[in-house]
This record gives sequence, C-alpha cells and structure tokens, in this order.
Amino acid sequence: MKKLITYFQFIIVALNFVALDVVAHEEEKPPMEYIIVSGHVHNRFSHHEVDQREAMFSTADVAKLMAMVPGGSMNDNGPISGQTQYRGMFGPRMNVRLDGMYVNSGGPNWMDPPLHYMPSALLDTLEVTRGIASVSYGNGIGGHVLANYKTSQFTDSKDYLFSGDLELGAHNADEAINLGGIMSLANDSNRFHIVGSYEDGDNRTFDDGSVNPTSYNRYFMGAGYGYQNGDHSFSLDYRYSDTGDSGNPVLPLDIEVLDTDLFKGKYEGYIGDYQVIAQFNYSNVDHKMNNYKLRQAPDFSSLPLPPFIGDDRRIVDSDSNGIGYALIINRDLYSGYVNFGVDGHLAEHNATVLDPDFEPFFVNNFNESKTNTFGFFAEWNGDIATSTTLELGIRYNHVKMDTQDVDAQPANLEPMASMPGTPPFAVRMLRDSFNGLDHSITDDNIDWVVKLEYLASEATSFEIGASRKVRSPSYIERFMWIPLEVNAGLGDGNNYVGNVELKPEVSHQFEFGMDWQTDTAYIAPRAYYRIVDDYIQGAPSSNMFAIAVSTNANGDANPLQFSNVDAKIYGFDAMYGVEMTPNWRLDGILSYTRGKRRDIDDNLYRIAPFNTRLTLRYDQPGWYAAIEGVVFAKQTKISQSITTNSATGDNREVPGYGLLNLYGQYEFSDSGISIRAGVENLLDKTYADPLSGFNRVLNSDVPVGARIPGIGRNFYGKLSYHW
Repeated sequence: MKKLITYFQFIIVALNFVALDVVAHEEEKPPMEYIIVSGHVHNRFSHHEVDQREAMFSTADVAKLMAMVPGGSMNDNGPISGQTQYRGMFGPRMNVRLDGMYVNSGGPNWMDPPLHYMPSALLDTLEVTRGIASVSYGNGIGGHVLANYKTSQFTDSKDYLFSGDLELGAHNADEAINLGGIMSLANDSNRFHIVGSYEDGDNRTFDDGSVNPTSYNRYFMGAGYGYQNGDHSFSLDYRYSDTGDSGNPVLPLDIEVLDTDLFKGKYEGYIGDYQVIAQFNYSNVDHKMNNYKLRQAPDFSSLPLPPFIGDDRRIVDSDSNGIGYALIINRDLYSGYVNFGVDGHLAEHNATVLDPDFEPFFVNNFNESKTNTFGFFAEWNGDIATSTTLELGIRYNHVKMDTQDVDAQPANLEPMASMPGTPPFAVRMLRDSFNGLDHSITDDNIDWVVKLEYLASEATSFEIGASRKVRSPSYIERFMWIPLEVNAGLGDGNNYVGNVELKPEVSHQFEFGMDWQTDTAYIAPRAYYRIVDDYIQGAPSSNMFAIAVSTNANGDANPLQFSNVDAKIYGFDAMYGVEMTPNWRLDGILSYTRGKRRDIDDNLYRIAPFNTRLTLRYDQPGWYAAIEGVVFAKQTKISQSITTNSATGDNREVPGYGLLNLYGQYEFSDSGISIRAGVENLLDKTYADPLSGFNRVLNSDVPVGARIPGIGRNFYGKLSYHW
C-alpha cells in the first residue's frame, strides 16, 4: 500500500509540474469508440451501455454490472473472479473484450476471467450487445461484452490540457477500500495518460457470519500514448496487473499470485474511401494457486503415499500467453456500408500441480497446450427499403489445437506403477493413453448472421434476427487428461477429464424484438430461441482408470468427462421506463432464461430463474437519489446430472428472494467533486444467489457443499474528483 501511495504522489507532483506550462481549458468527450467498426449503426436498444456512475455498484468485481443488463447476470466464483453470463451462456462461450482485446485466463479454473483485469476505478462503460452479436465482433456463441477503460482524449487545441479522474471508495461488508484513477495530458495531436488502482478487502459478511475466504488484494497500473494527424491516429497502451492472496471458495484453490502484462497497439485512419483499423495485442499471465494459505487444507485421500499423508496441500503453477491481431476495412457500399477483415488469436497454456510438503510430486496437466484461431469475415449493413435495414454477415474461423506429452510423478513410482490395481498404475495408464493420441486437431467453423430492422413509426421499430455460431472446445475440455476439479470455473464440485474427440458446439438462434420510445417512456422486449448441437457438458466417465484415480487420489468417486450432448435455451428479457414527472422516473429490467438438455430429461447447469430489477429515481440539479428493488424467483430447474453427481454440491431448489437497495449521488457545483453513497441489501436478507457455486472450504460459516450466500447489508461510499 505504501508503495502505491508513493507512486501516486510522484505522478501527481510530476504532472502538476508539467501542467504549470500548459493552458487549461474544458473539452467535450467524444462519443464512445467501437473497436471493431467505428460508426457502426444499430437501433436504439441493440447495445445496452452500463455506466457504473449511474448504477448501484458496491463491490470490486466489474462483472456484477451484468446484473444491470436485460438477460445478464454473473457467476460469483470469488470477490474478483466473477464470470459474465448472458442468457445462460458463460465462461469460454462468451466473447468478452477489454477495449477490443481478448485476454487469456492465466489458469485452467478461470480465477482471472477477462473482467478481472478491469478495476472498477478504471472502468468507463460496460457495453453489452443485446441478442445476436455481429460477426465482426469476433468469436463467441454466448454474447458480446465490451469493457472500456478510462483513457485520455484528444482536444481541439494545440495547447495542452491537463485532466484527470480520481476515485476513493470503501464498503463495509468486506471492510474494503479502493483507490484509482487516470491522469492525462493532451492536445489536438498528442495524448498521454497514466492509470493506477489499488483494491484490498477482507472476507465478506452476511447475516449468519462470513464467507471464507473472500478476501482479496489487487493493484493495477499502466500508461498510454496516442497520436493523430488528419485522418490517421495511432495509440499504444501498456497495463500491468498484480493480484495477491484472494479467495475463491467455490473452487479447490485460491489465488496466490496473478502477475499480468497487457499490451495493445492500434491504428485507425482513412485511405481514400476506406476506413482501416489495425490492432495488435499481447498478454502474458503468471499464475500460482494454493489450497492452504487462506483456507484449511483438505484431506481428500488416505493413500499411504507421501503426497497424500496428512493434509493434502497443493500448489498449482500455471501460465498463459496470447497474441491477438485484427485488420478491418470499412467503406460505404450501395445504401449502407461493408466491412471485412481478418483477425486471429494465438494462445498457449501450461499448468503443473505440486506438493509443498513433498518436492518430487508433480502432475503436469497441461504442457504447451495451444489454441490458434485465424478468422476471416465480411459484413454488410444498410437500407434495403424505406424504413428497413438489413445486416448480413459471414465468418470463417480456422482453429488449430495441439499439446505436448504429459507426465506425473505417481506414474513413475516403481514398482507400484507397474502393478495393476494400484493408483500409480492407473495414473500411468491414463498418461500413456493420452500421450499415445494424436493431439493435433483442426476445426473449420462457419458463422453467419442475418438481422432485419423495420422502423414502423417514429416511436416503434421491430427487429428479427437469425444466426449460426460455432465454438471449438477449449484446451481444458479437450486436453484435461487426469481427473481434477479443473473446468474453467464451473464451481460444481466435480472432477473432470477431457475428451480429445469433442466436436465443436453449433448454435442456431432466432430472435424477435420490438422497441417503443416516446419523450417520456420506453419499452424494449426481446424473445429468443436457441438450439445447440454438440453442447459440451460433463457426463459420467466410463474410463475405469479415471474413476480409480478420481476415487483414490482426488476424493470423487464419480468423475465427469466433457462430452457432446444436445441442448436448447430460450426465454425473453426487456428493459422499460417512464418519466412520471420532470423529477421522478421509473426504470426496470426483467429476464427469464430456460436451459434444457434435448437428449435427456434434464436442465442445464447454472441458469438464472426469472428475475427483475425496478428503480425509482428522483433527480434534482447536481444530485439524485434512488431506491431499487431486486426480485429472484425460486430456482426449481436444477441440473441433476451435474449437481447430483457432485461429491460436494447441493442439488436442492434455491429459494427465491427480494432485496432493497438505496443509493444516490451529489455533485459539488463547478468543483469536479462528487460523492456517491448507498446501501446494498438494506434489510440484511440472508439469501443464496442461484448462480453461485458450492462451498469447498472447511471450517467456514458456510457448510461444505452449500451455495455461497449473497452479501449482507453493505454500506458503501465513493469520493470522485474530475478535472
């Protein structure tokens, strides 16, 4: 903390010194830039933009803002490890970008999903594409989320402007503080900025105790530069994130270290009639996890071997790196515009399990596991008749996956590794079987999108859309060779093994929407139906060696294997509002998603029940106050094939609940200072989020196998200064 404060003090002094020689003036912030297609035109409600300054937002995890989006929600895997969910899709199925950049998770349990690298103090806006995302936005069958960092902006004068945005916040339910912001120096040709943040929190509390471990520690810093000249602009950004000890109670381990470097370079300009966007980005993550620093080490095996005698303490060392690129060309064509381009992402992952009490032990579960994706797309959007707009898009993705041979210390433990019926023999058989397979796999995937919008009147429009989207299996789903609780953060308590023969998921979706808006009211409902062939989900493993290893060494007698099944997801969501008087307004969202297996009579795992959010707001010049009600129906549609199979999961229905929140903001006139404050869960309701995973931690106020309870009464405040 002292180092960070010193860092901020140095930056503030340095920039103020520079500012003595520049002329300060106000600038108007330009519209938000789209990373894929600058100036892409959509109807009024096809993108839902969340500004945390206008929402009840009281935690460190930006993913929680998905609750403000119709059809959106969050899988709570830890205080800074939440996964975005949209209409029942989450994890590797989602296309989540940071300023257009895709970031690999550093470990196989997704303790650092993409929004882990977006501290709340540095978030500008969170943009979610409602419904079917355009092919130009990249891969992902589940939905498109774009999180935008605060950044410097060019001005309209040659004189330099020194500006900034600083925030200091706190919330009591986890005794947390956060500090961060941006400072920039810019004129009409050059812009410079530095960013930084620090967050620290304790275990979060609820009415019956605390959730252990949910403490966290993270700091973030970076710098950027941009240059523009006429029709051309260029920018470079570097960001560094360092996460220390942070808890993940629904996962088998907690974060010990997450050191991450993020780099992005971008060019945007016009060459004749063509708009050209080129981007390159790089990420590198070093990640270490353990199961004993923040929690009591478990005893999941009684094998008379050194790694399993006493508490089974484990460390996992993992790393990932990724290189992304895109070249997009856009120009007017007929009564609209066409954009086409190439993009790609090259990723590599490694992970090894170690025992701090027995140095020879290791399990090399991923060894140079590569996923290289190369994409080509073309898209046209324009008017085909009076008041009628059409979007047509097609994408081809070539996915190449490979991995190196693996090994594990028990497989080399003689003479037991040569004796049938012993656990080391079972490990050897799994290793040799996997190493004998051809790991080089190629998928050729075709996506297409058709969307038609009709403007029936000045107030009313209709939209209909259809799509085909394809997702190749992740490296976890294909190359997980030994049964471990490694599953991209499913949080279900099951051990999993991979399946090299998995087919890509193929999703066909149909959607219908209507938008109605007047000067004082609006409503924008959507209904959708999705069929997914070869949906990837765990099914009981029939491999006797996997069952033996999982039972004897990993405490789960019923491991699952990633398998292709058939699924369907359908539902509706809406956003609506009315201005009752010049000072009073009412806004709401509602969401219903139903996920089912088509091959057997069962439900999909981790699907939200019907829920709604209603906000009554009172506005006055310089301040506002709001009261918000949140209601979740009882979740009776539980995935029995996942939760009943789990050694620790609770497959009972999740009771419904209602919450009351209060929040508001006051701006001190002409000072740039504002205060936001509120209280979440005002009535201190004890409840469980139906999307939470199952507790894996011993000696906690939450029983092992129970769903993680939601946060208790939580007072929060934030002081902001903008100049």
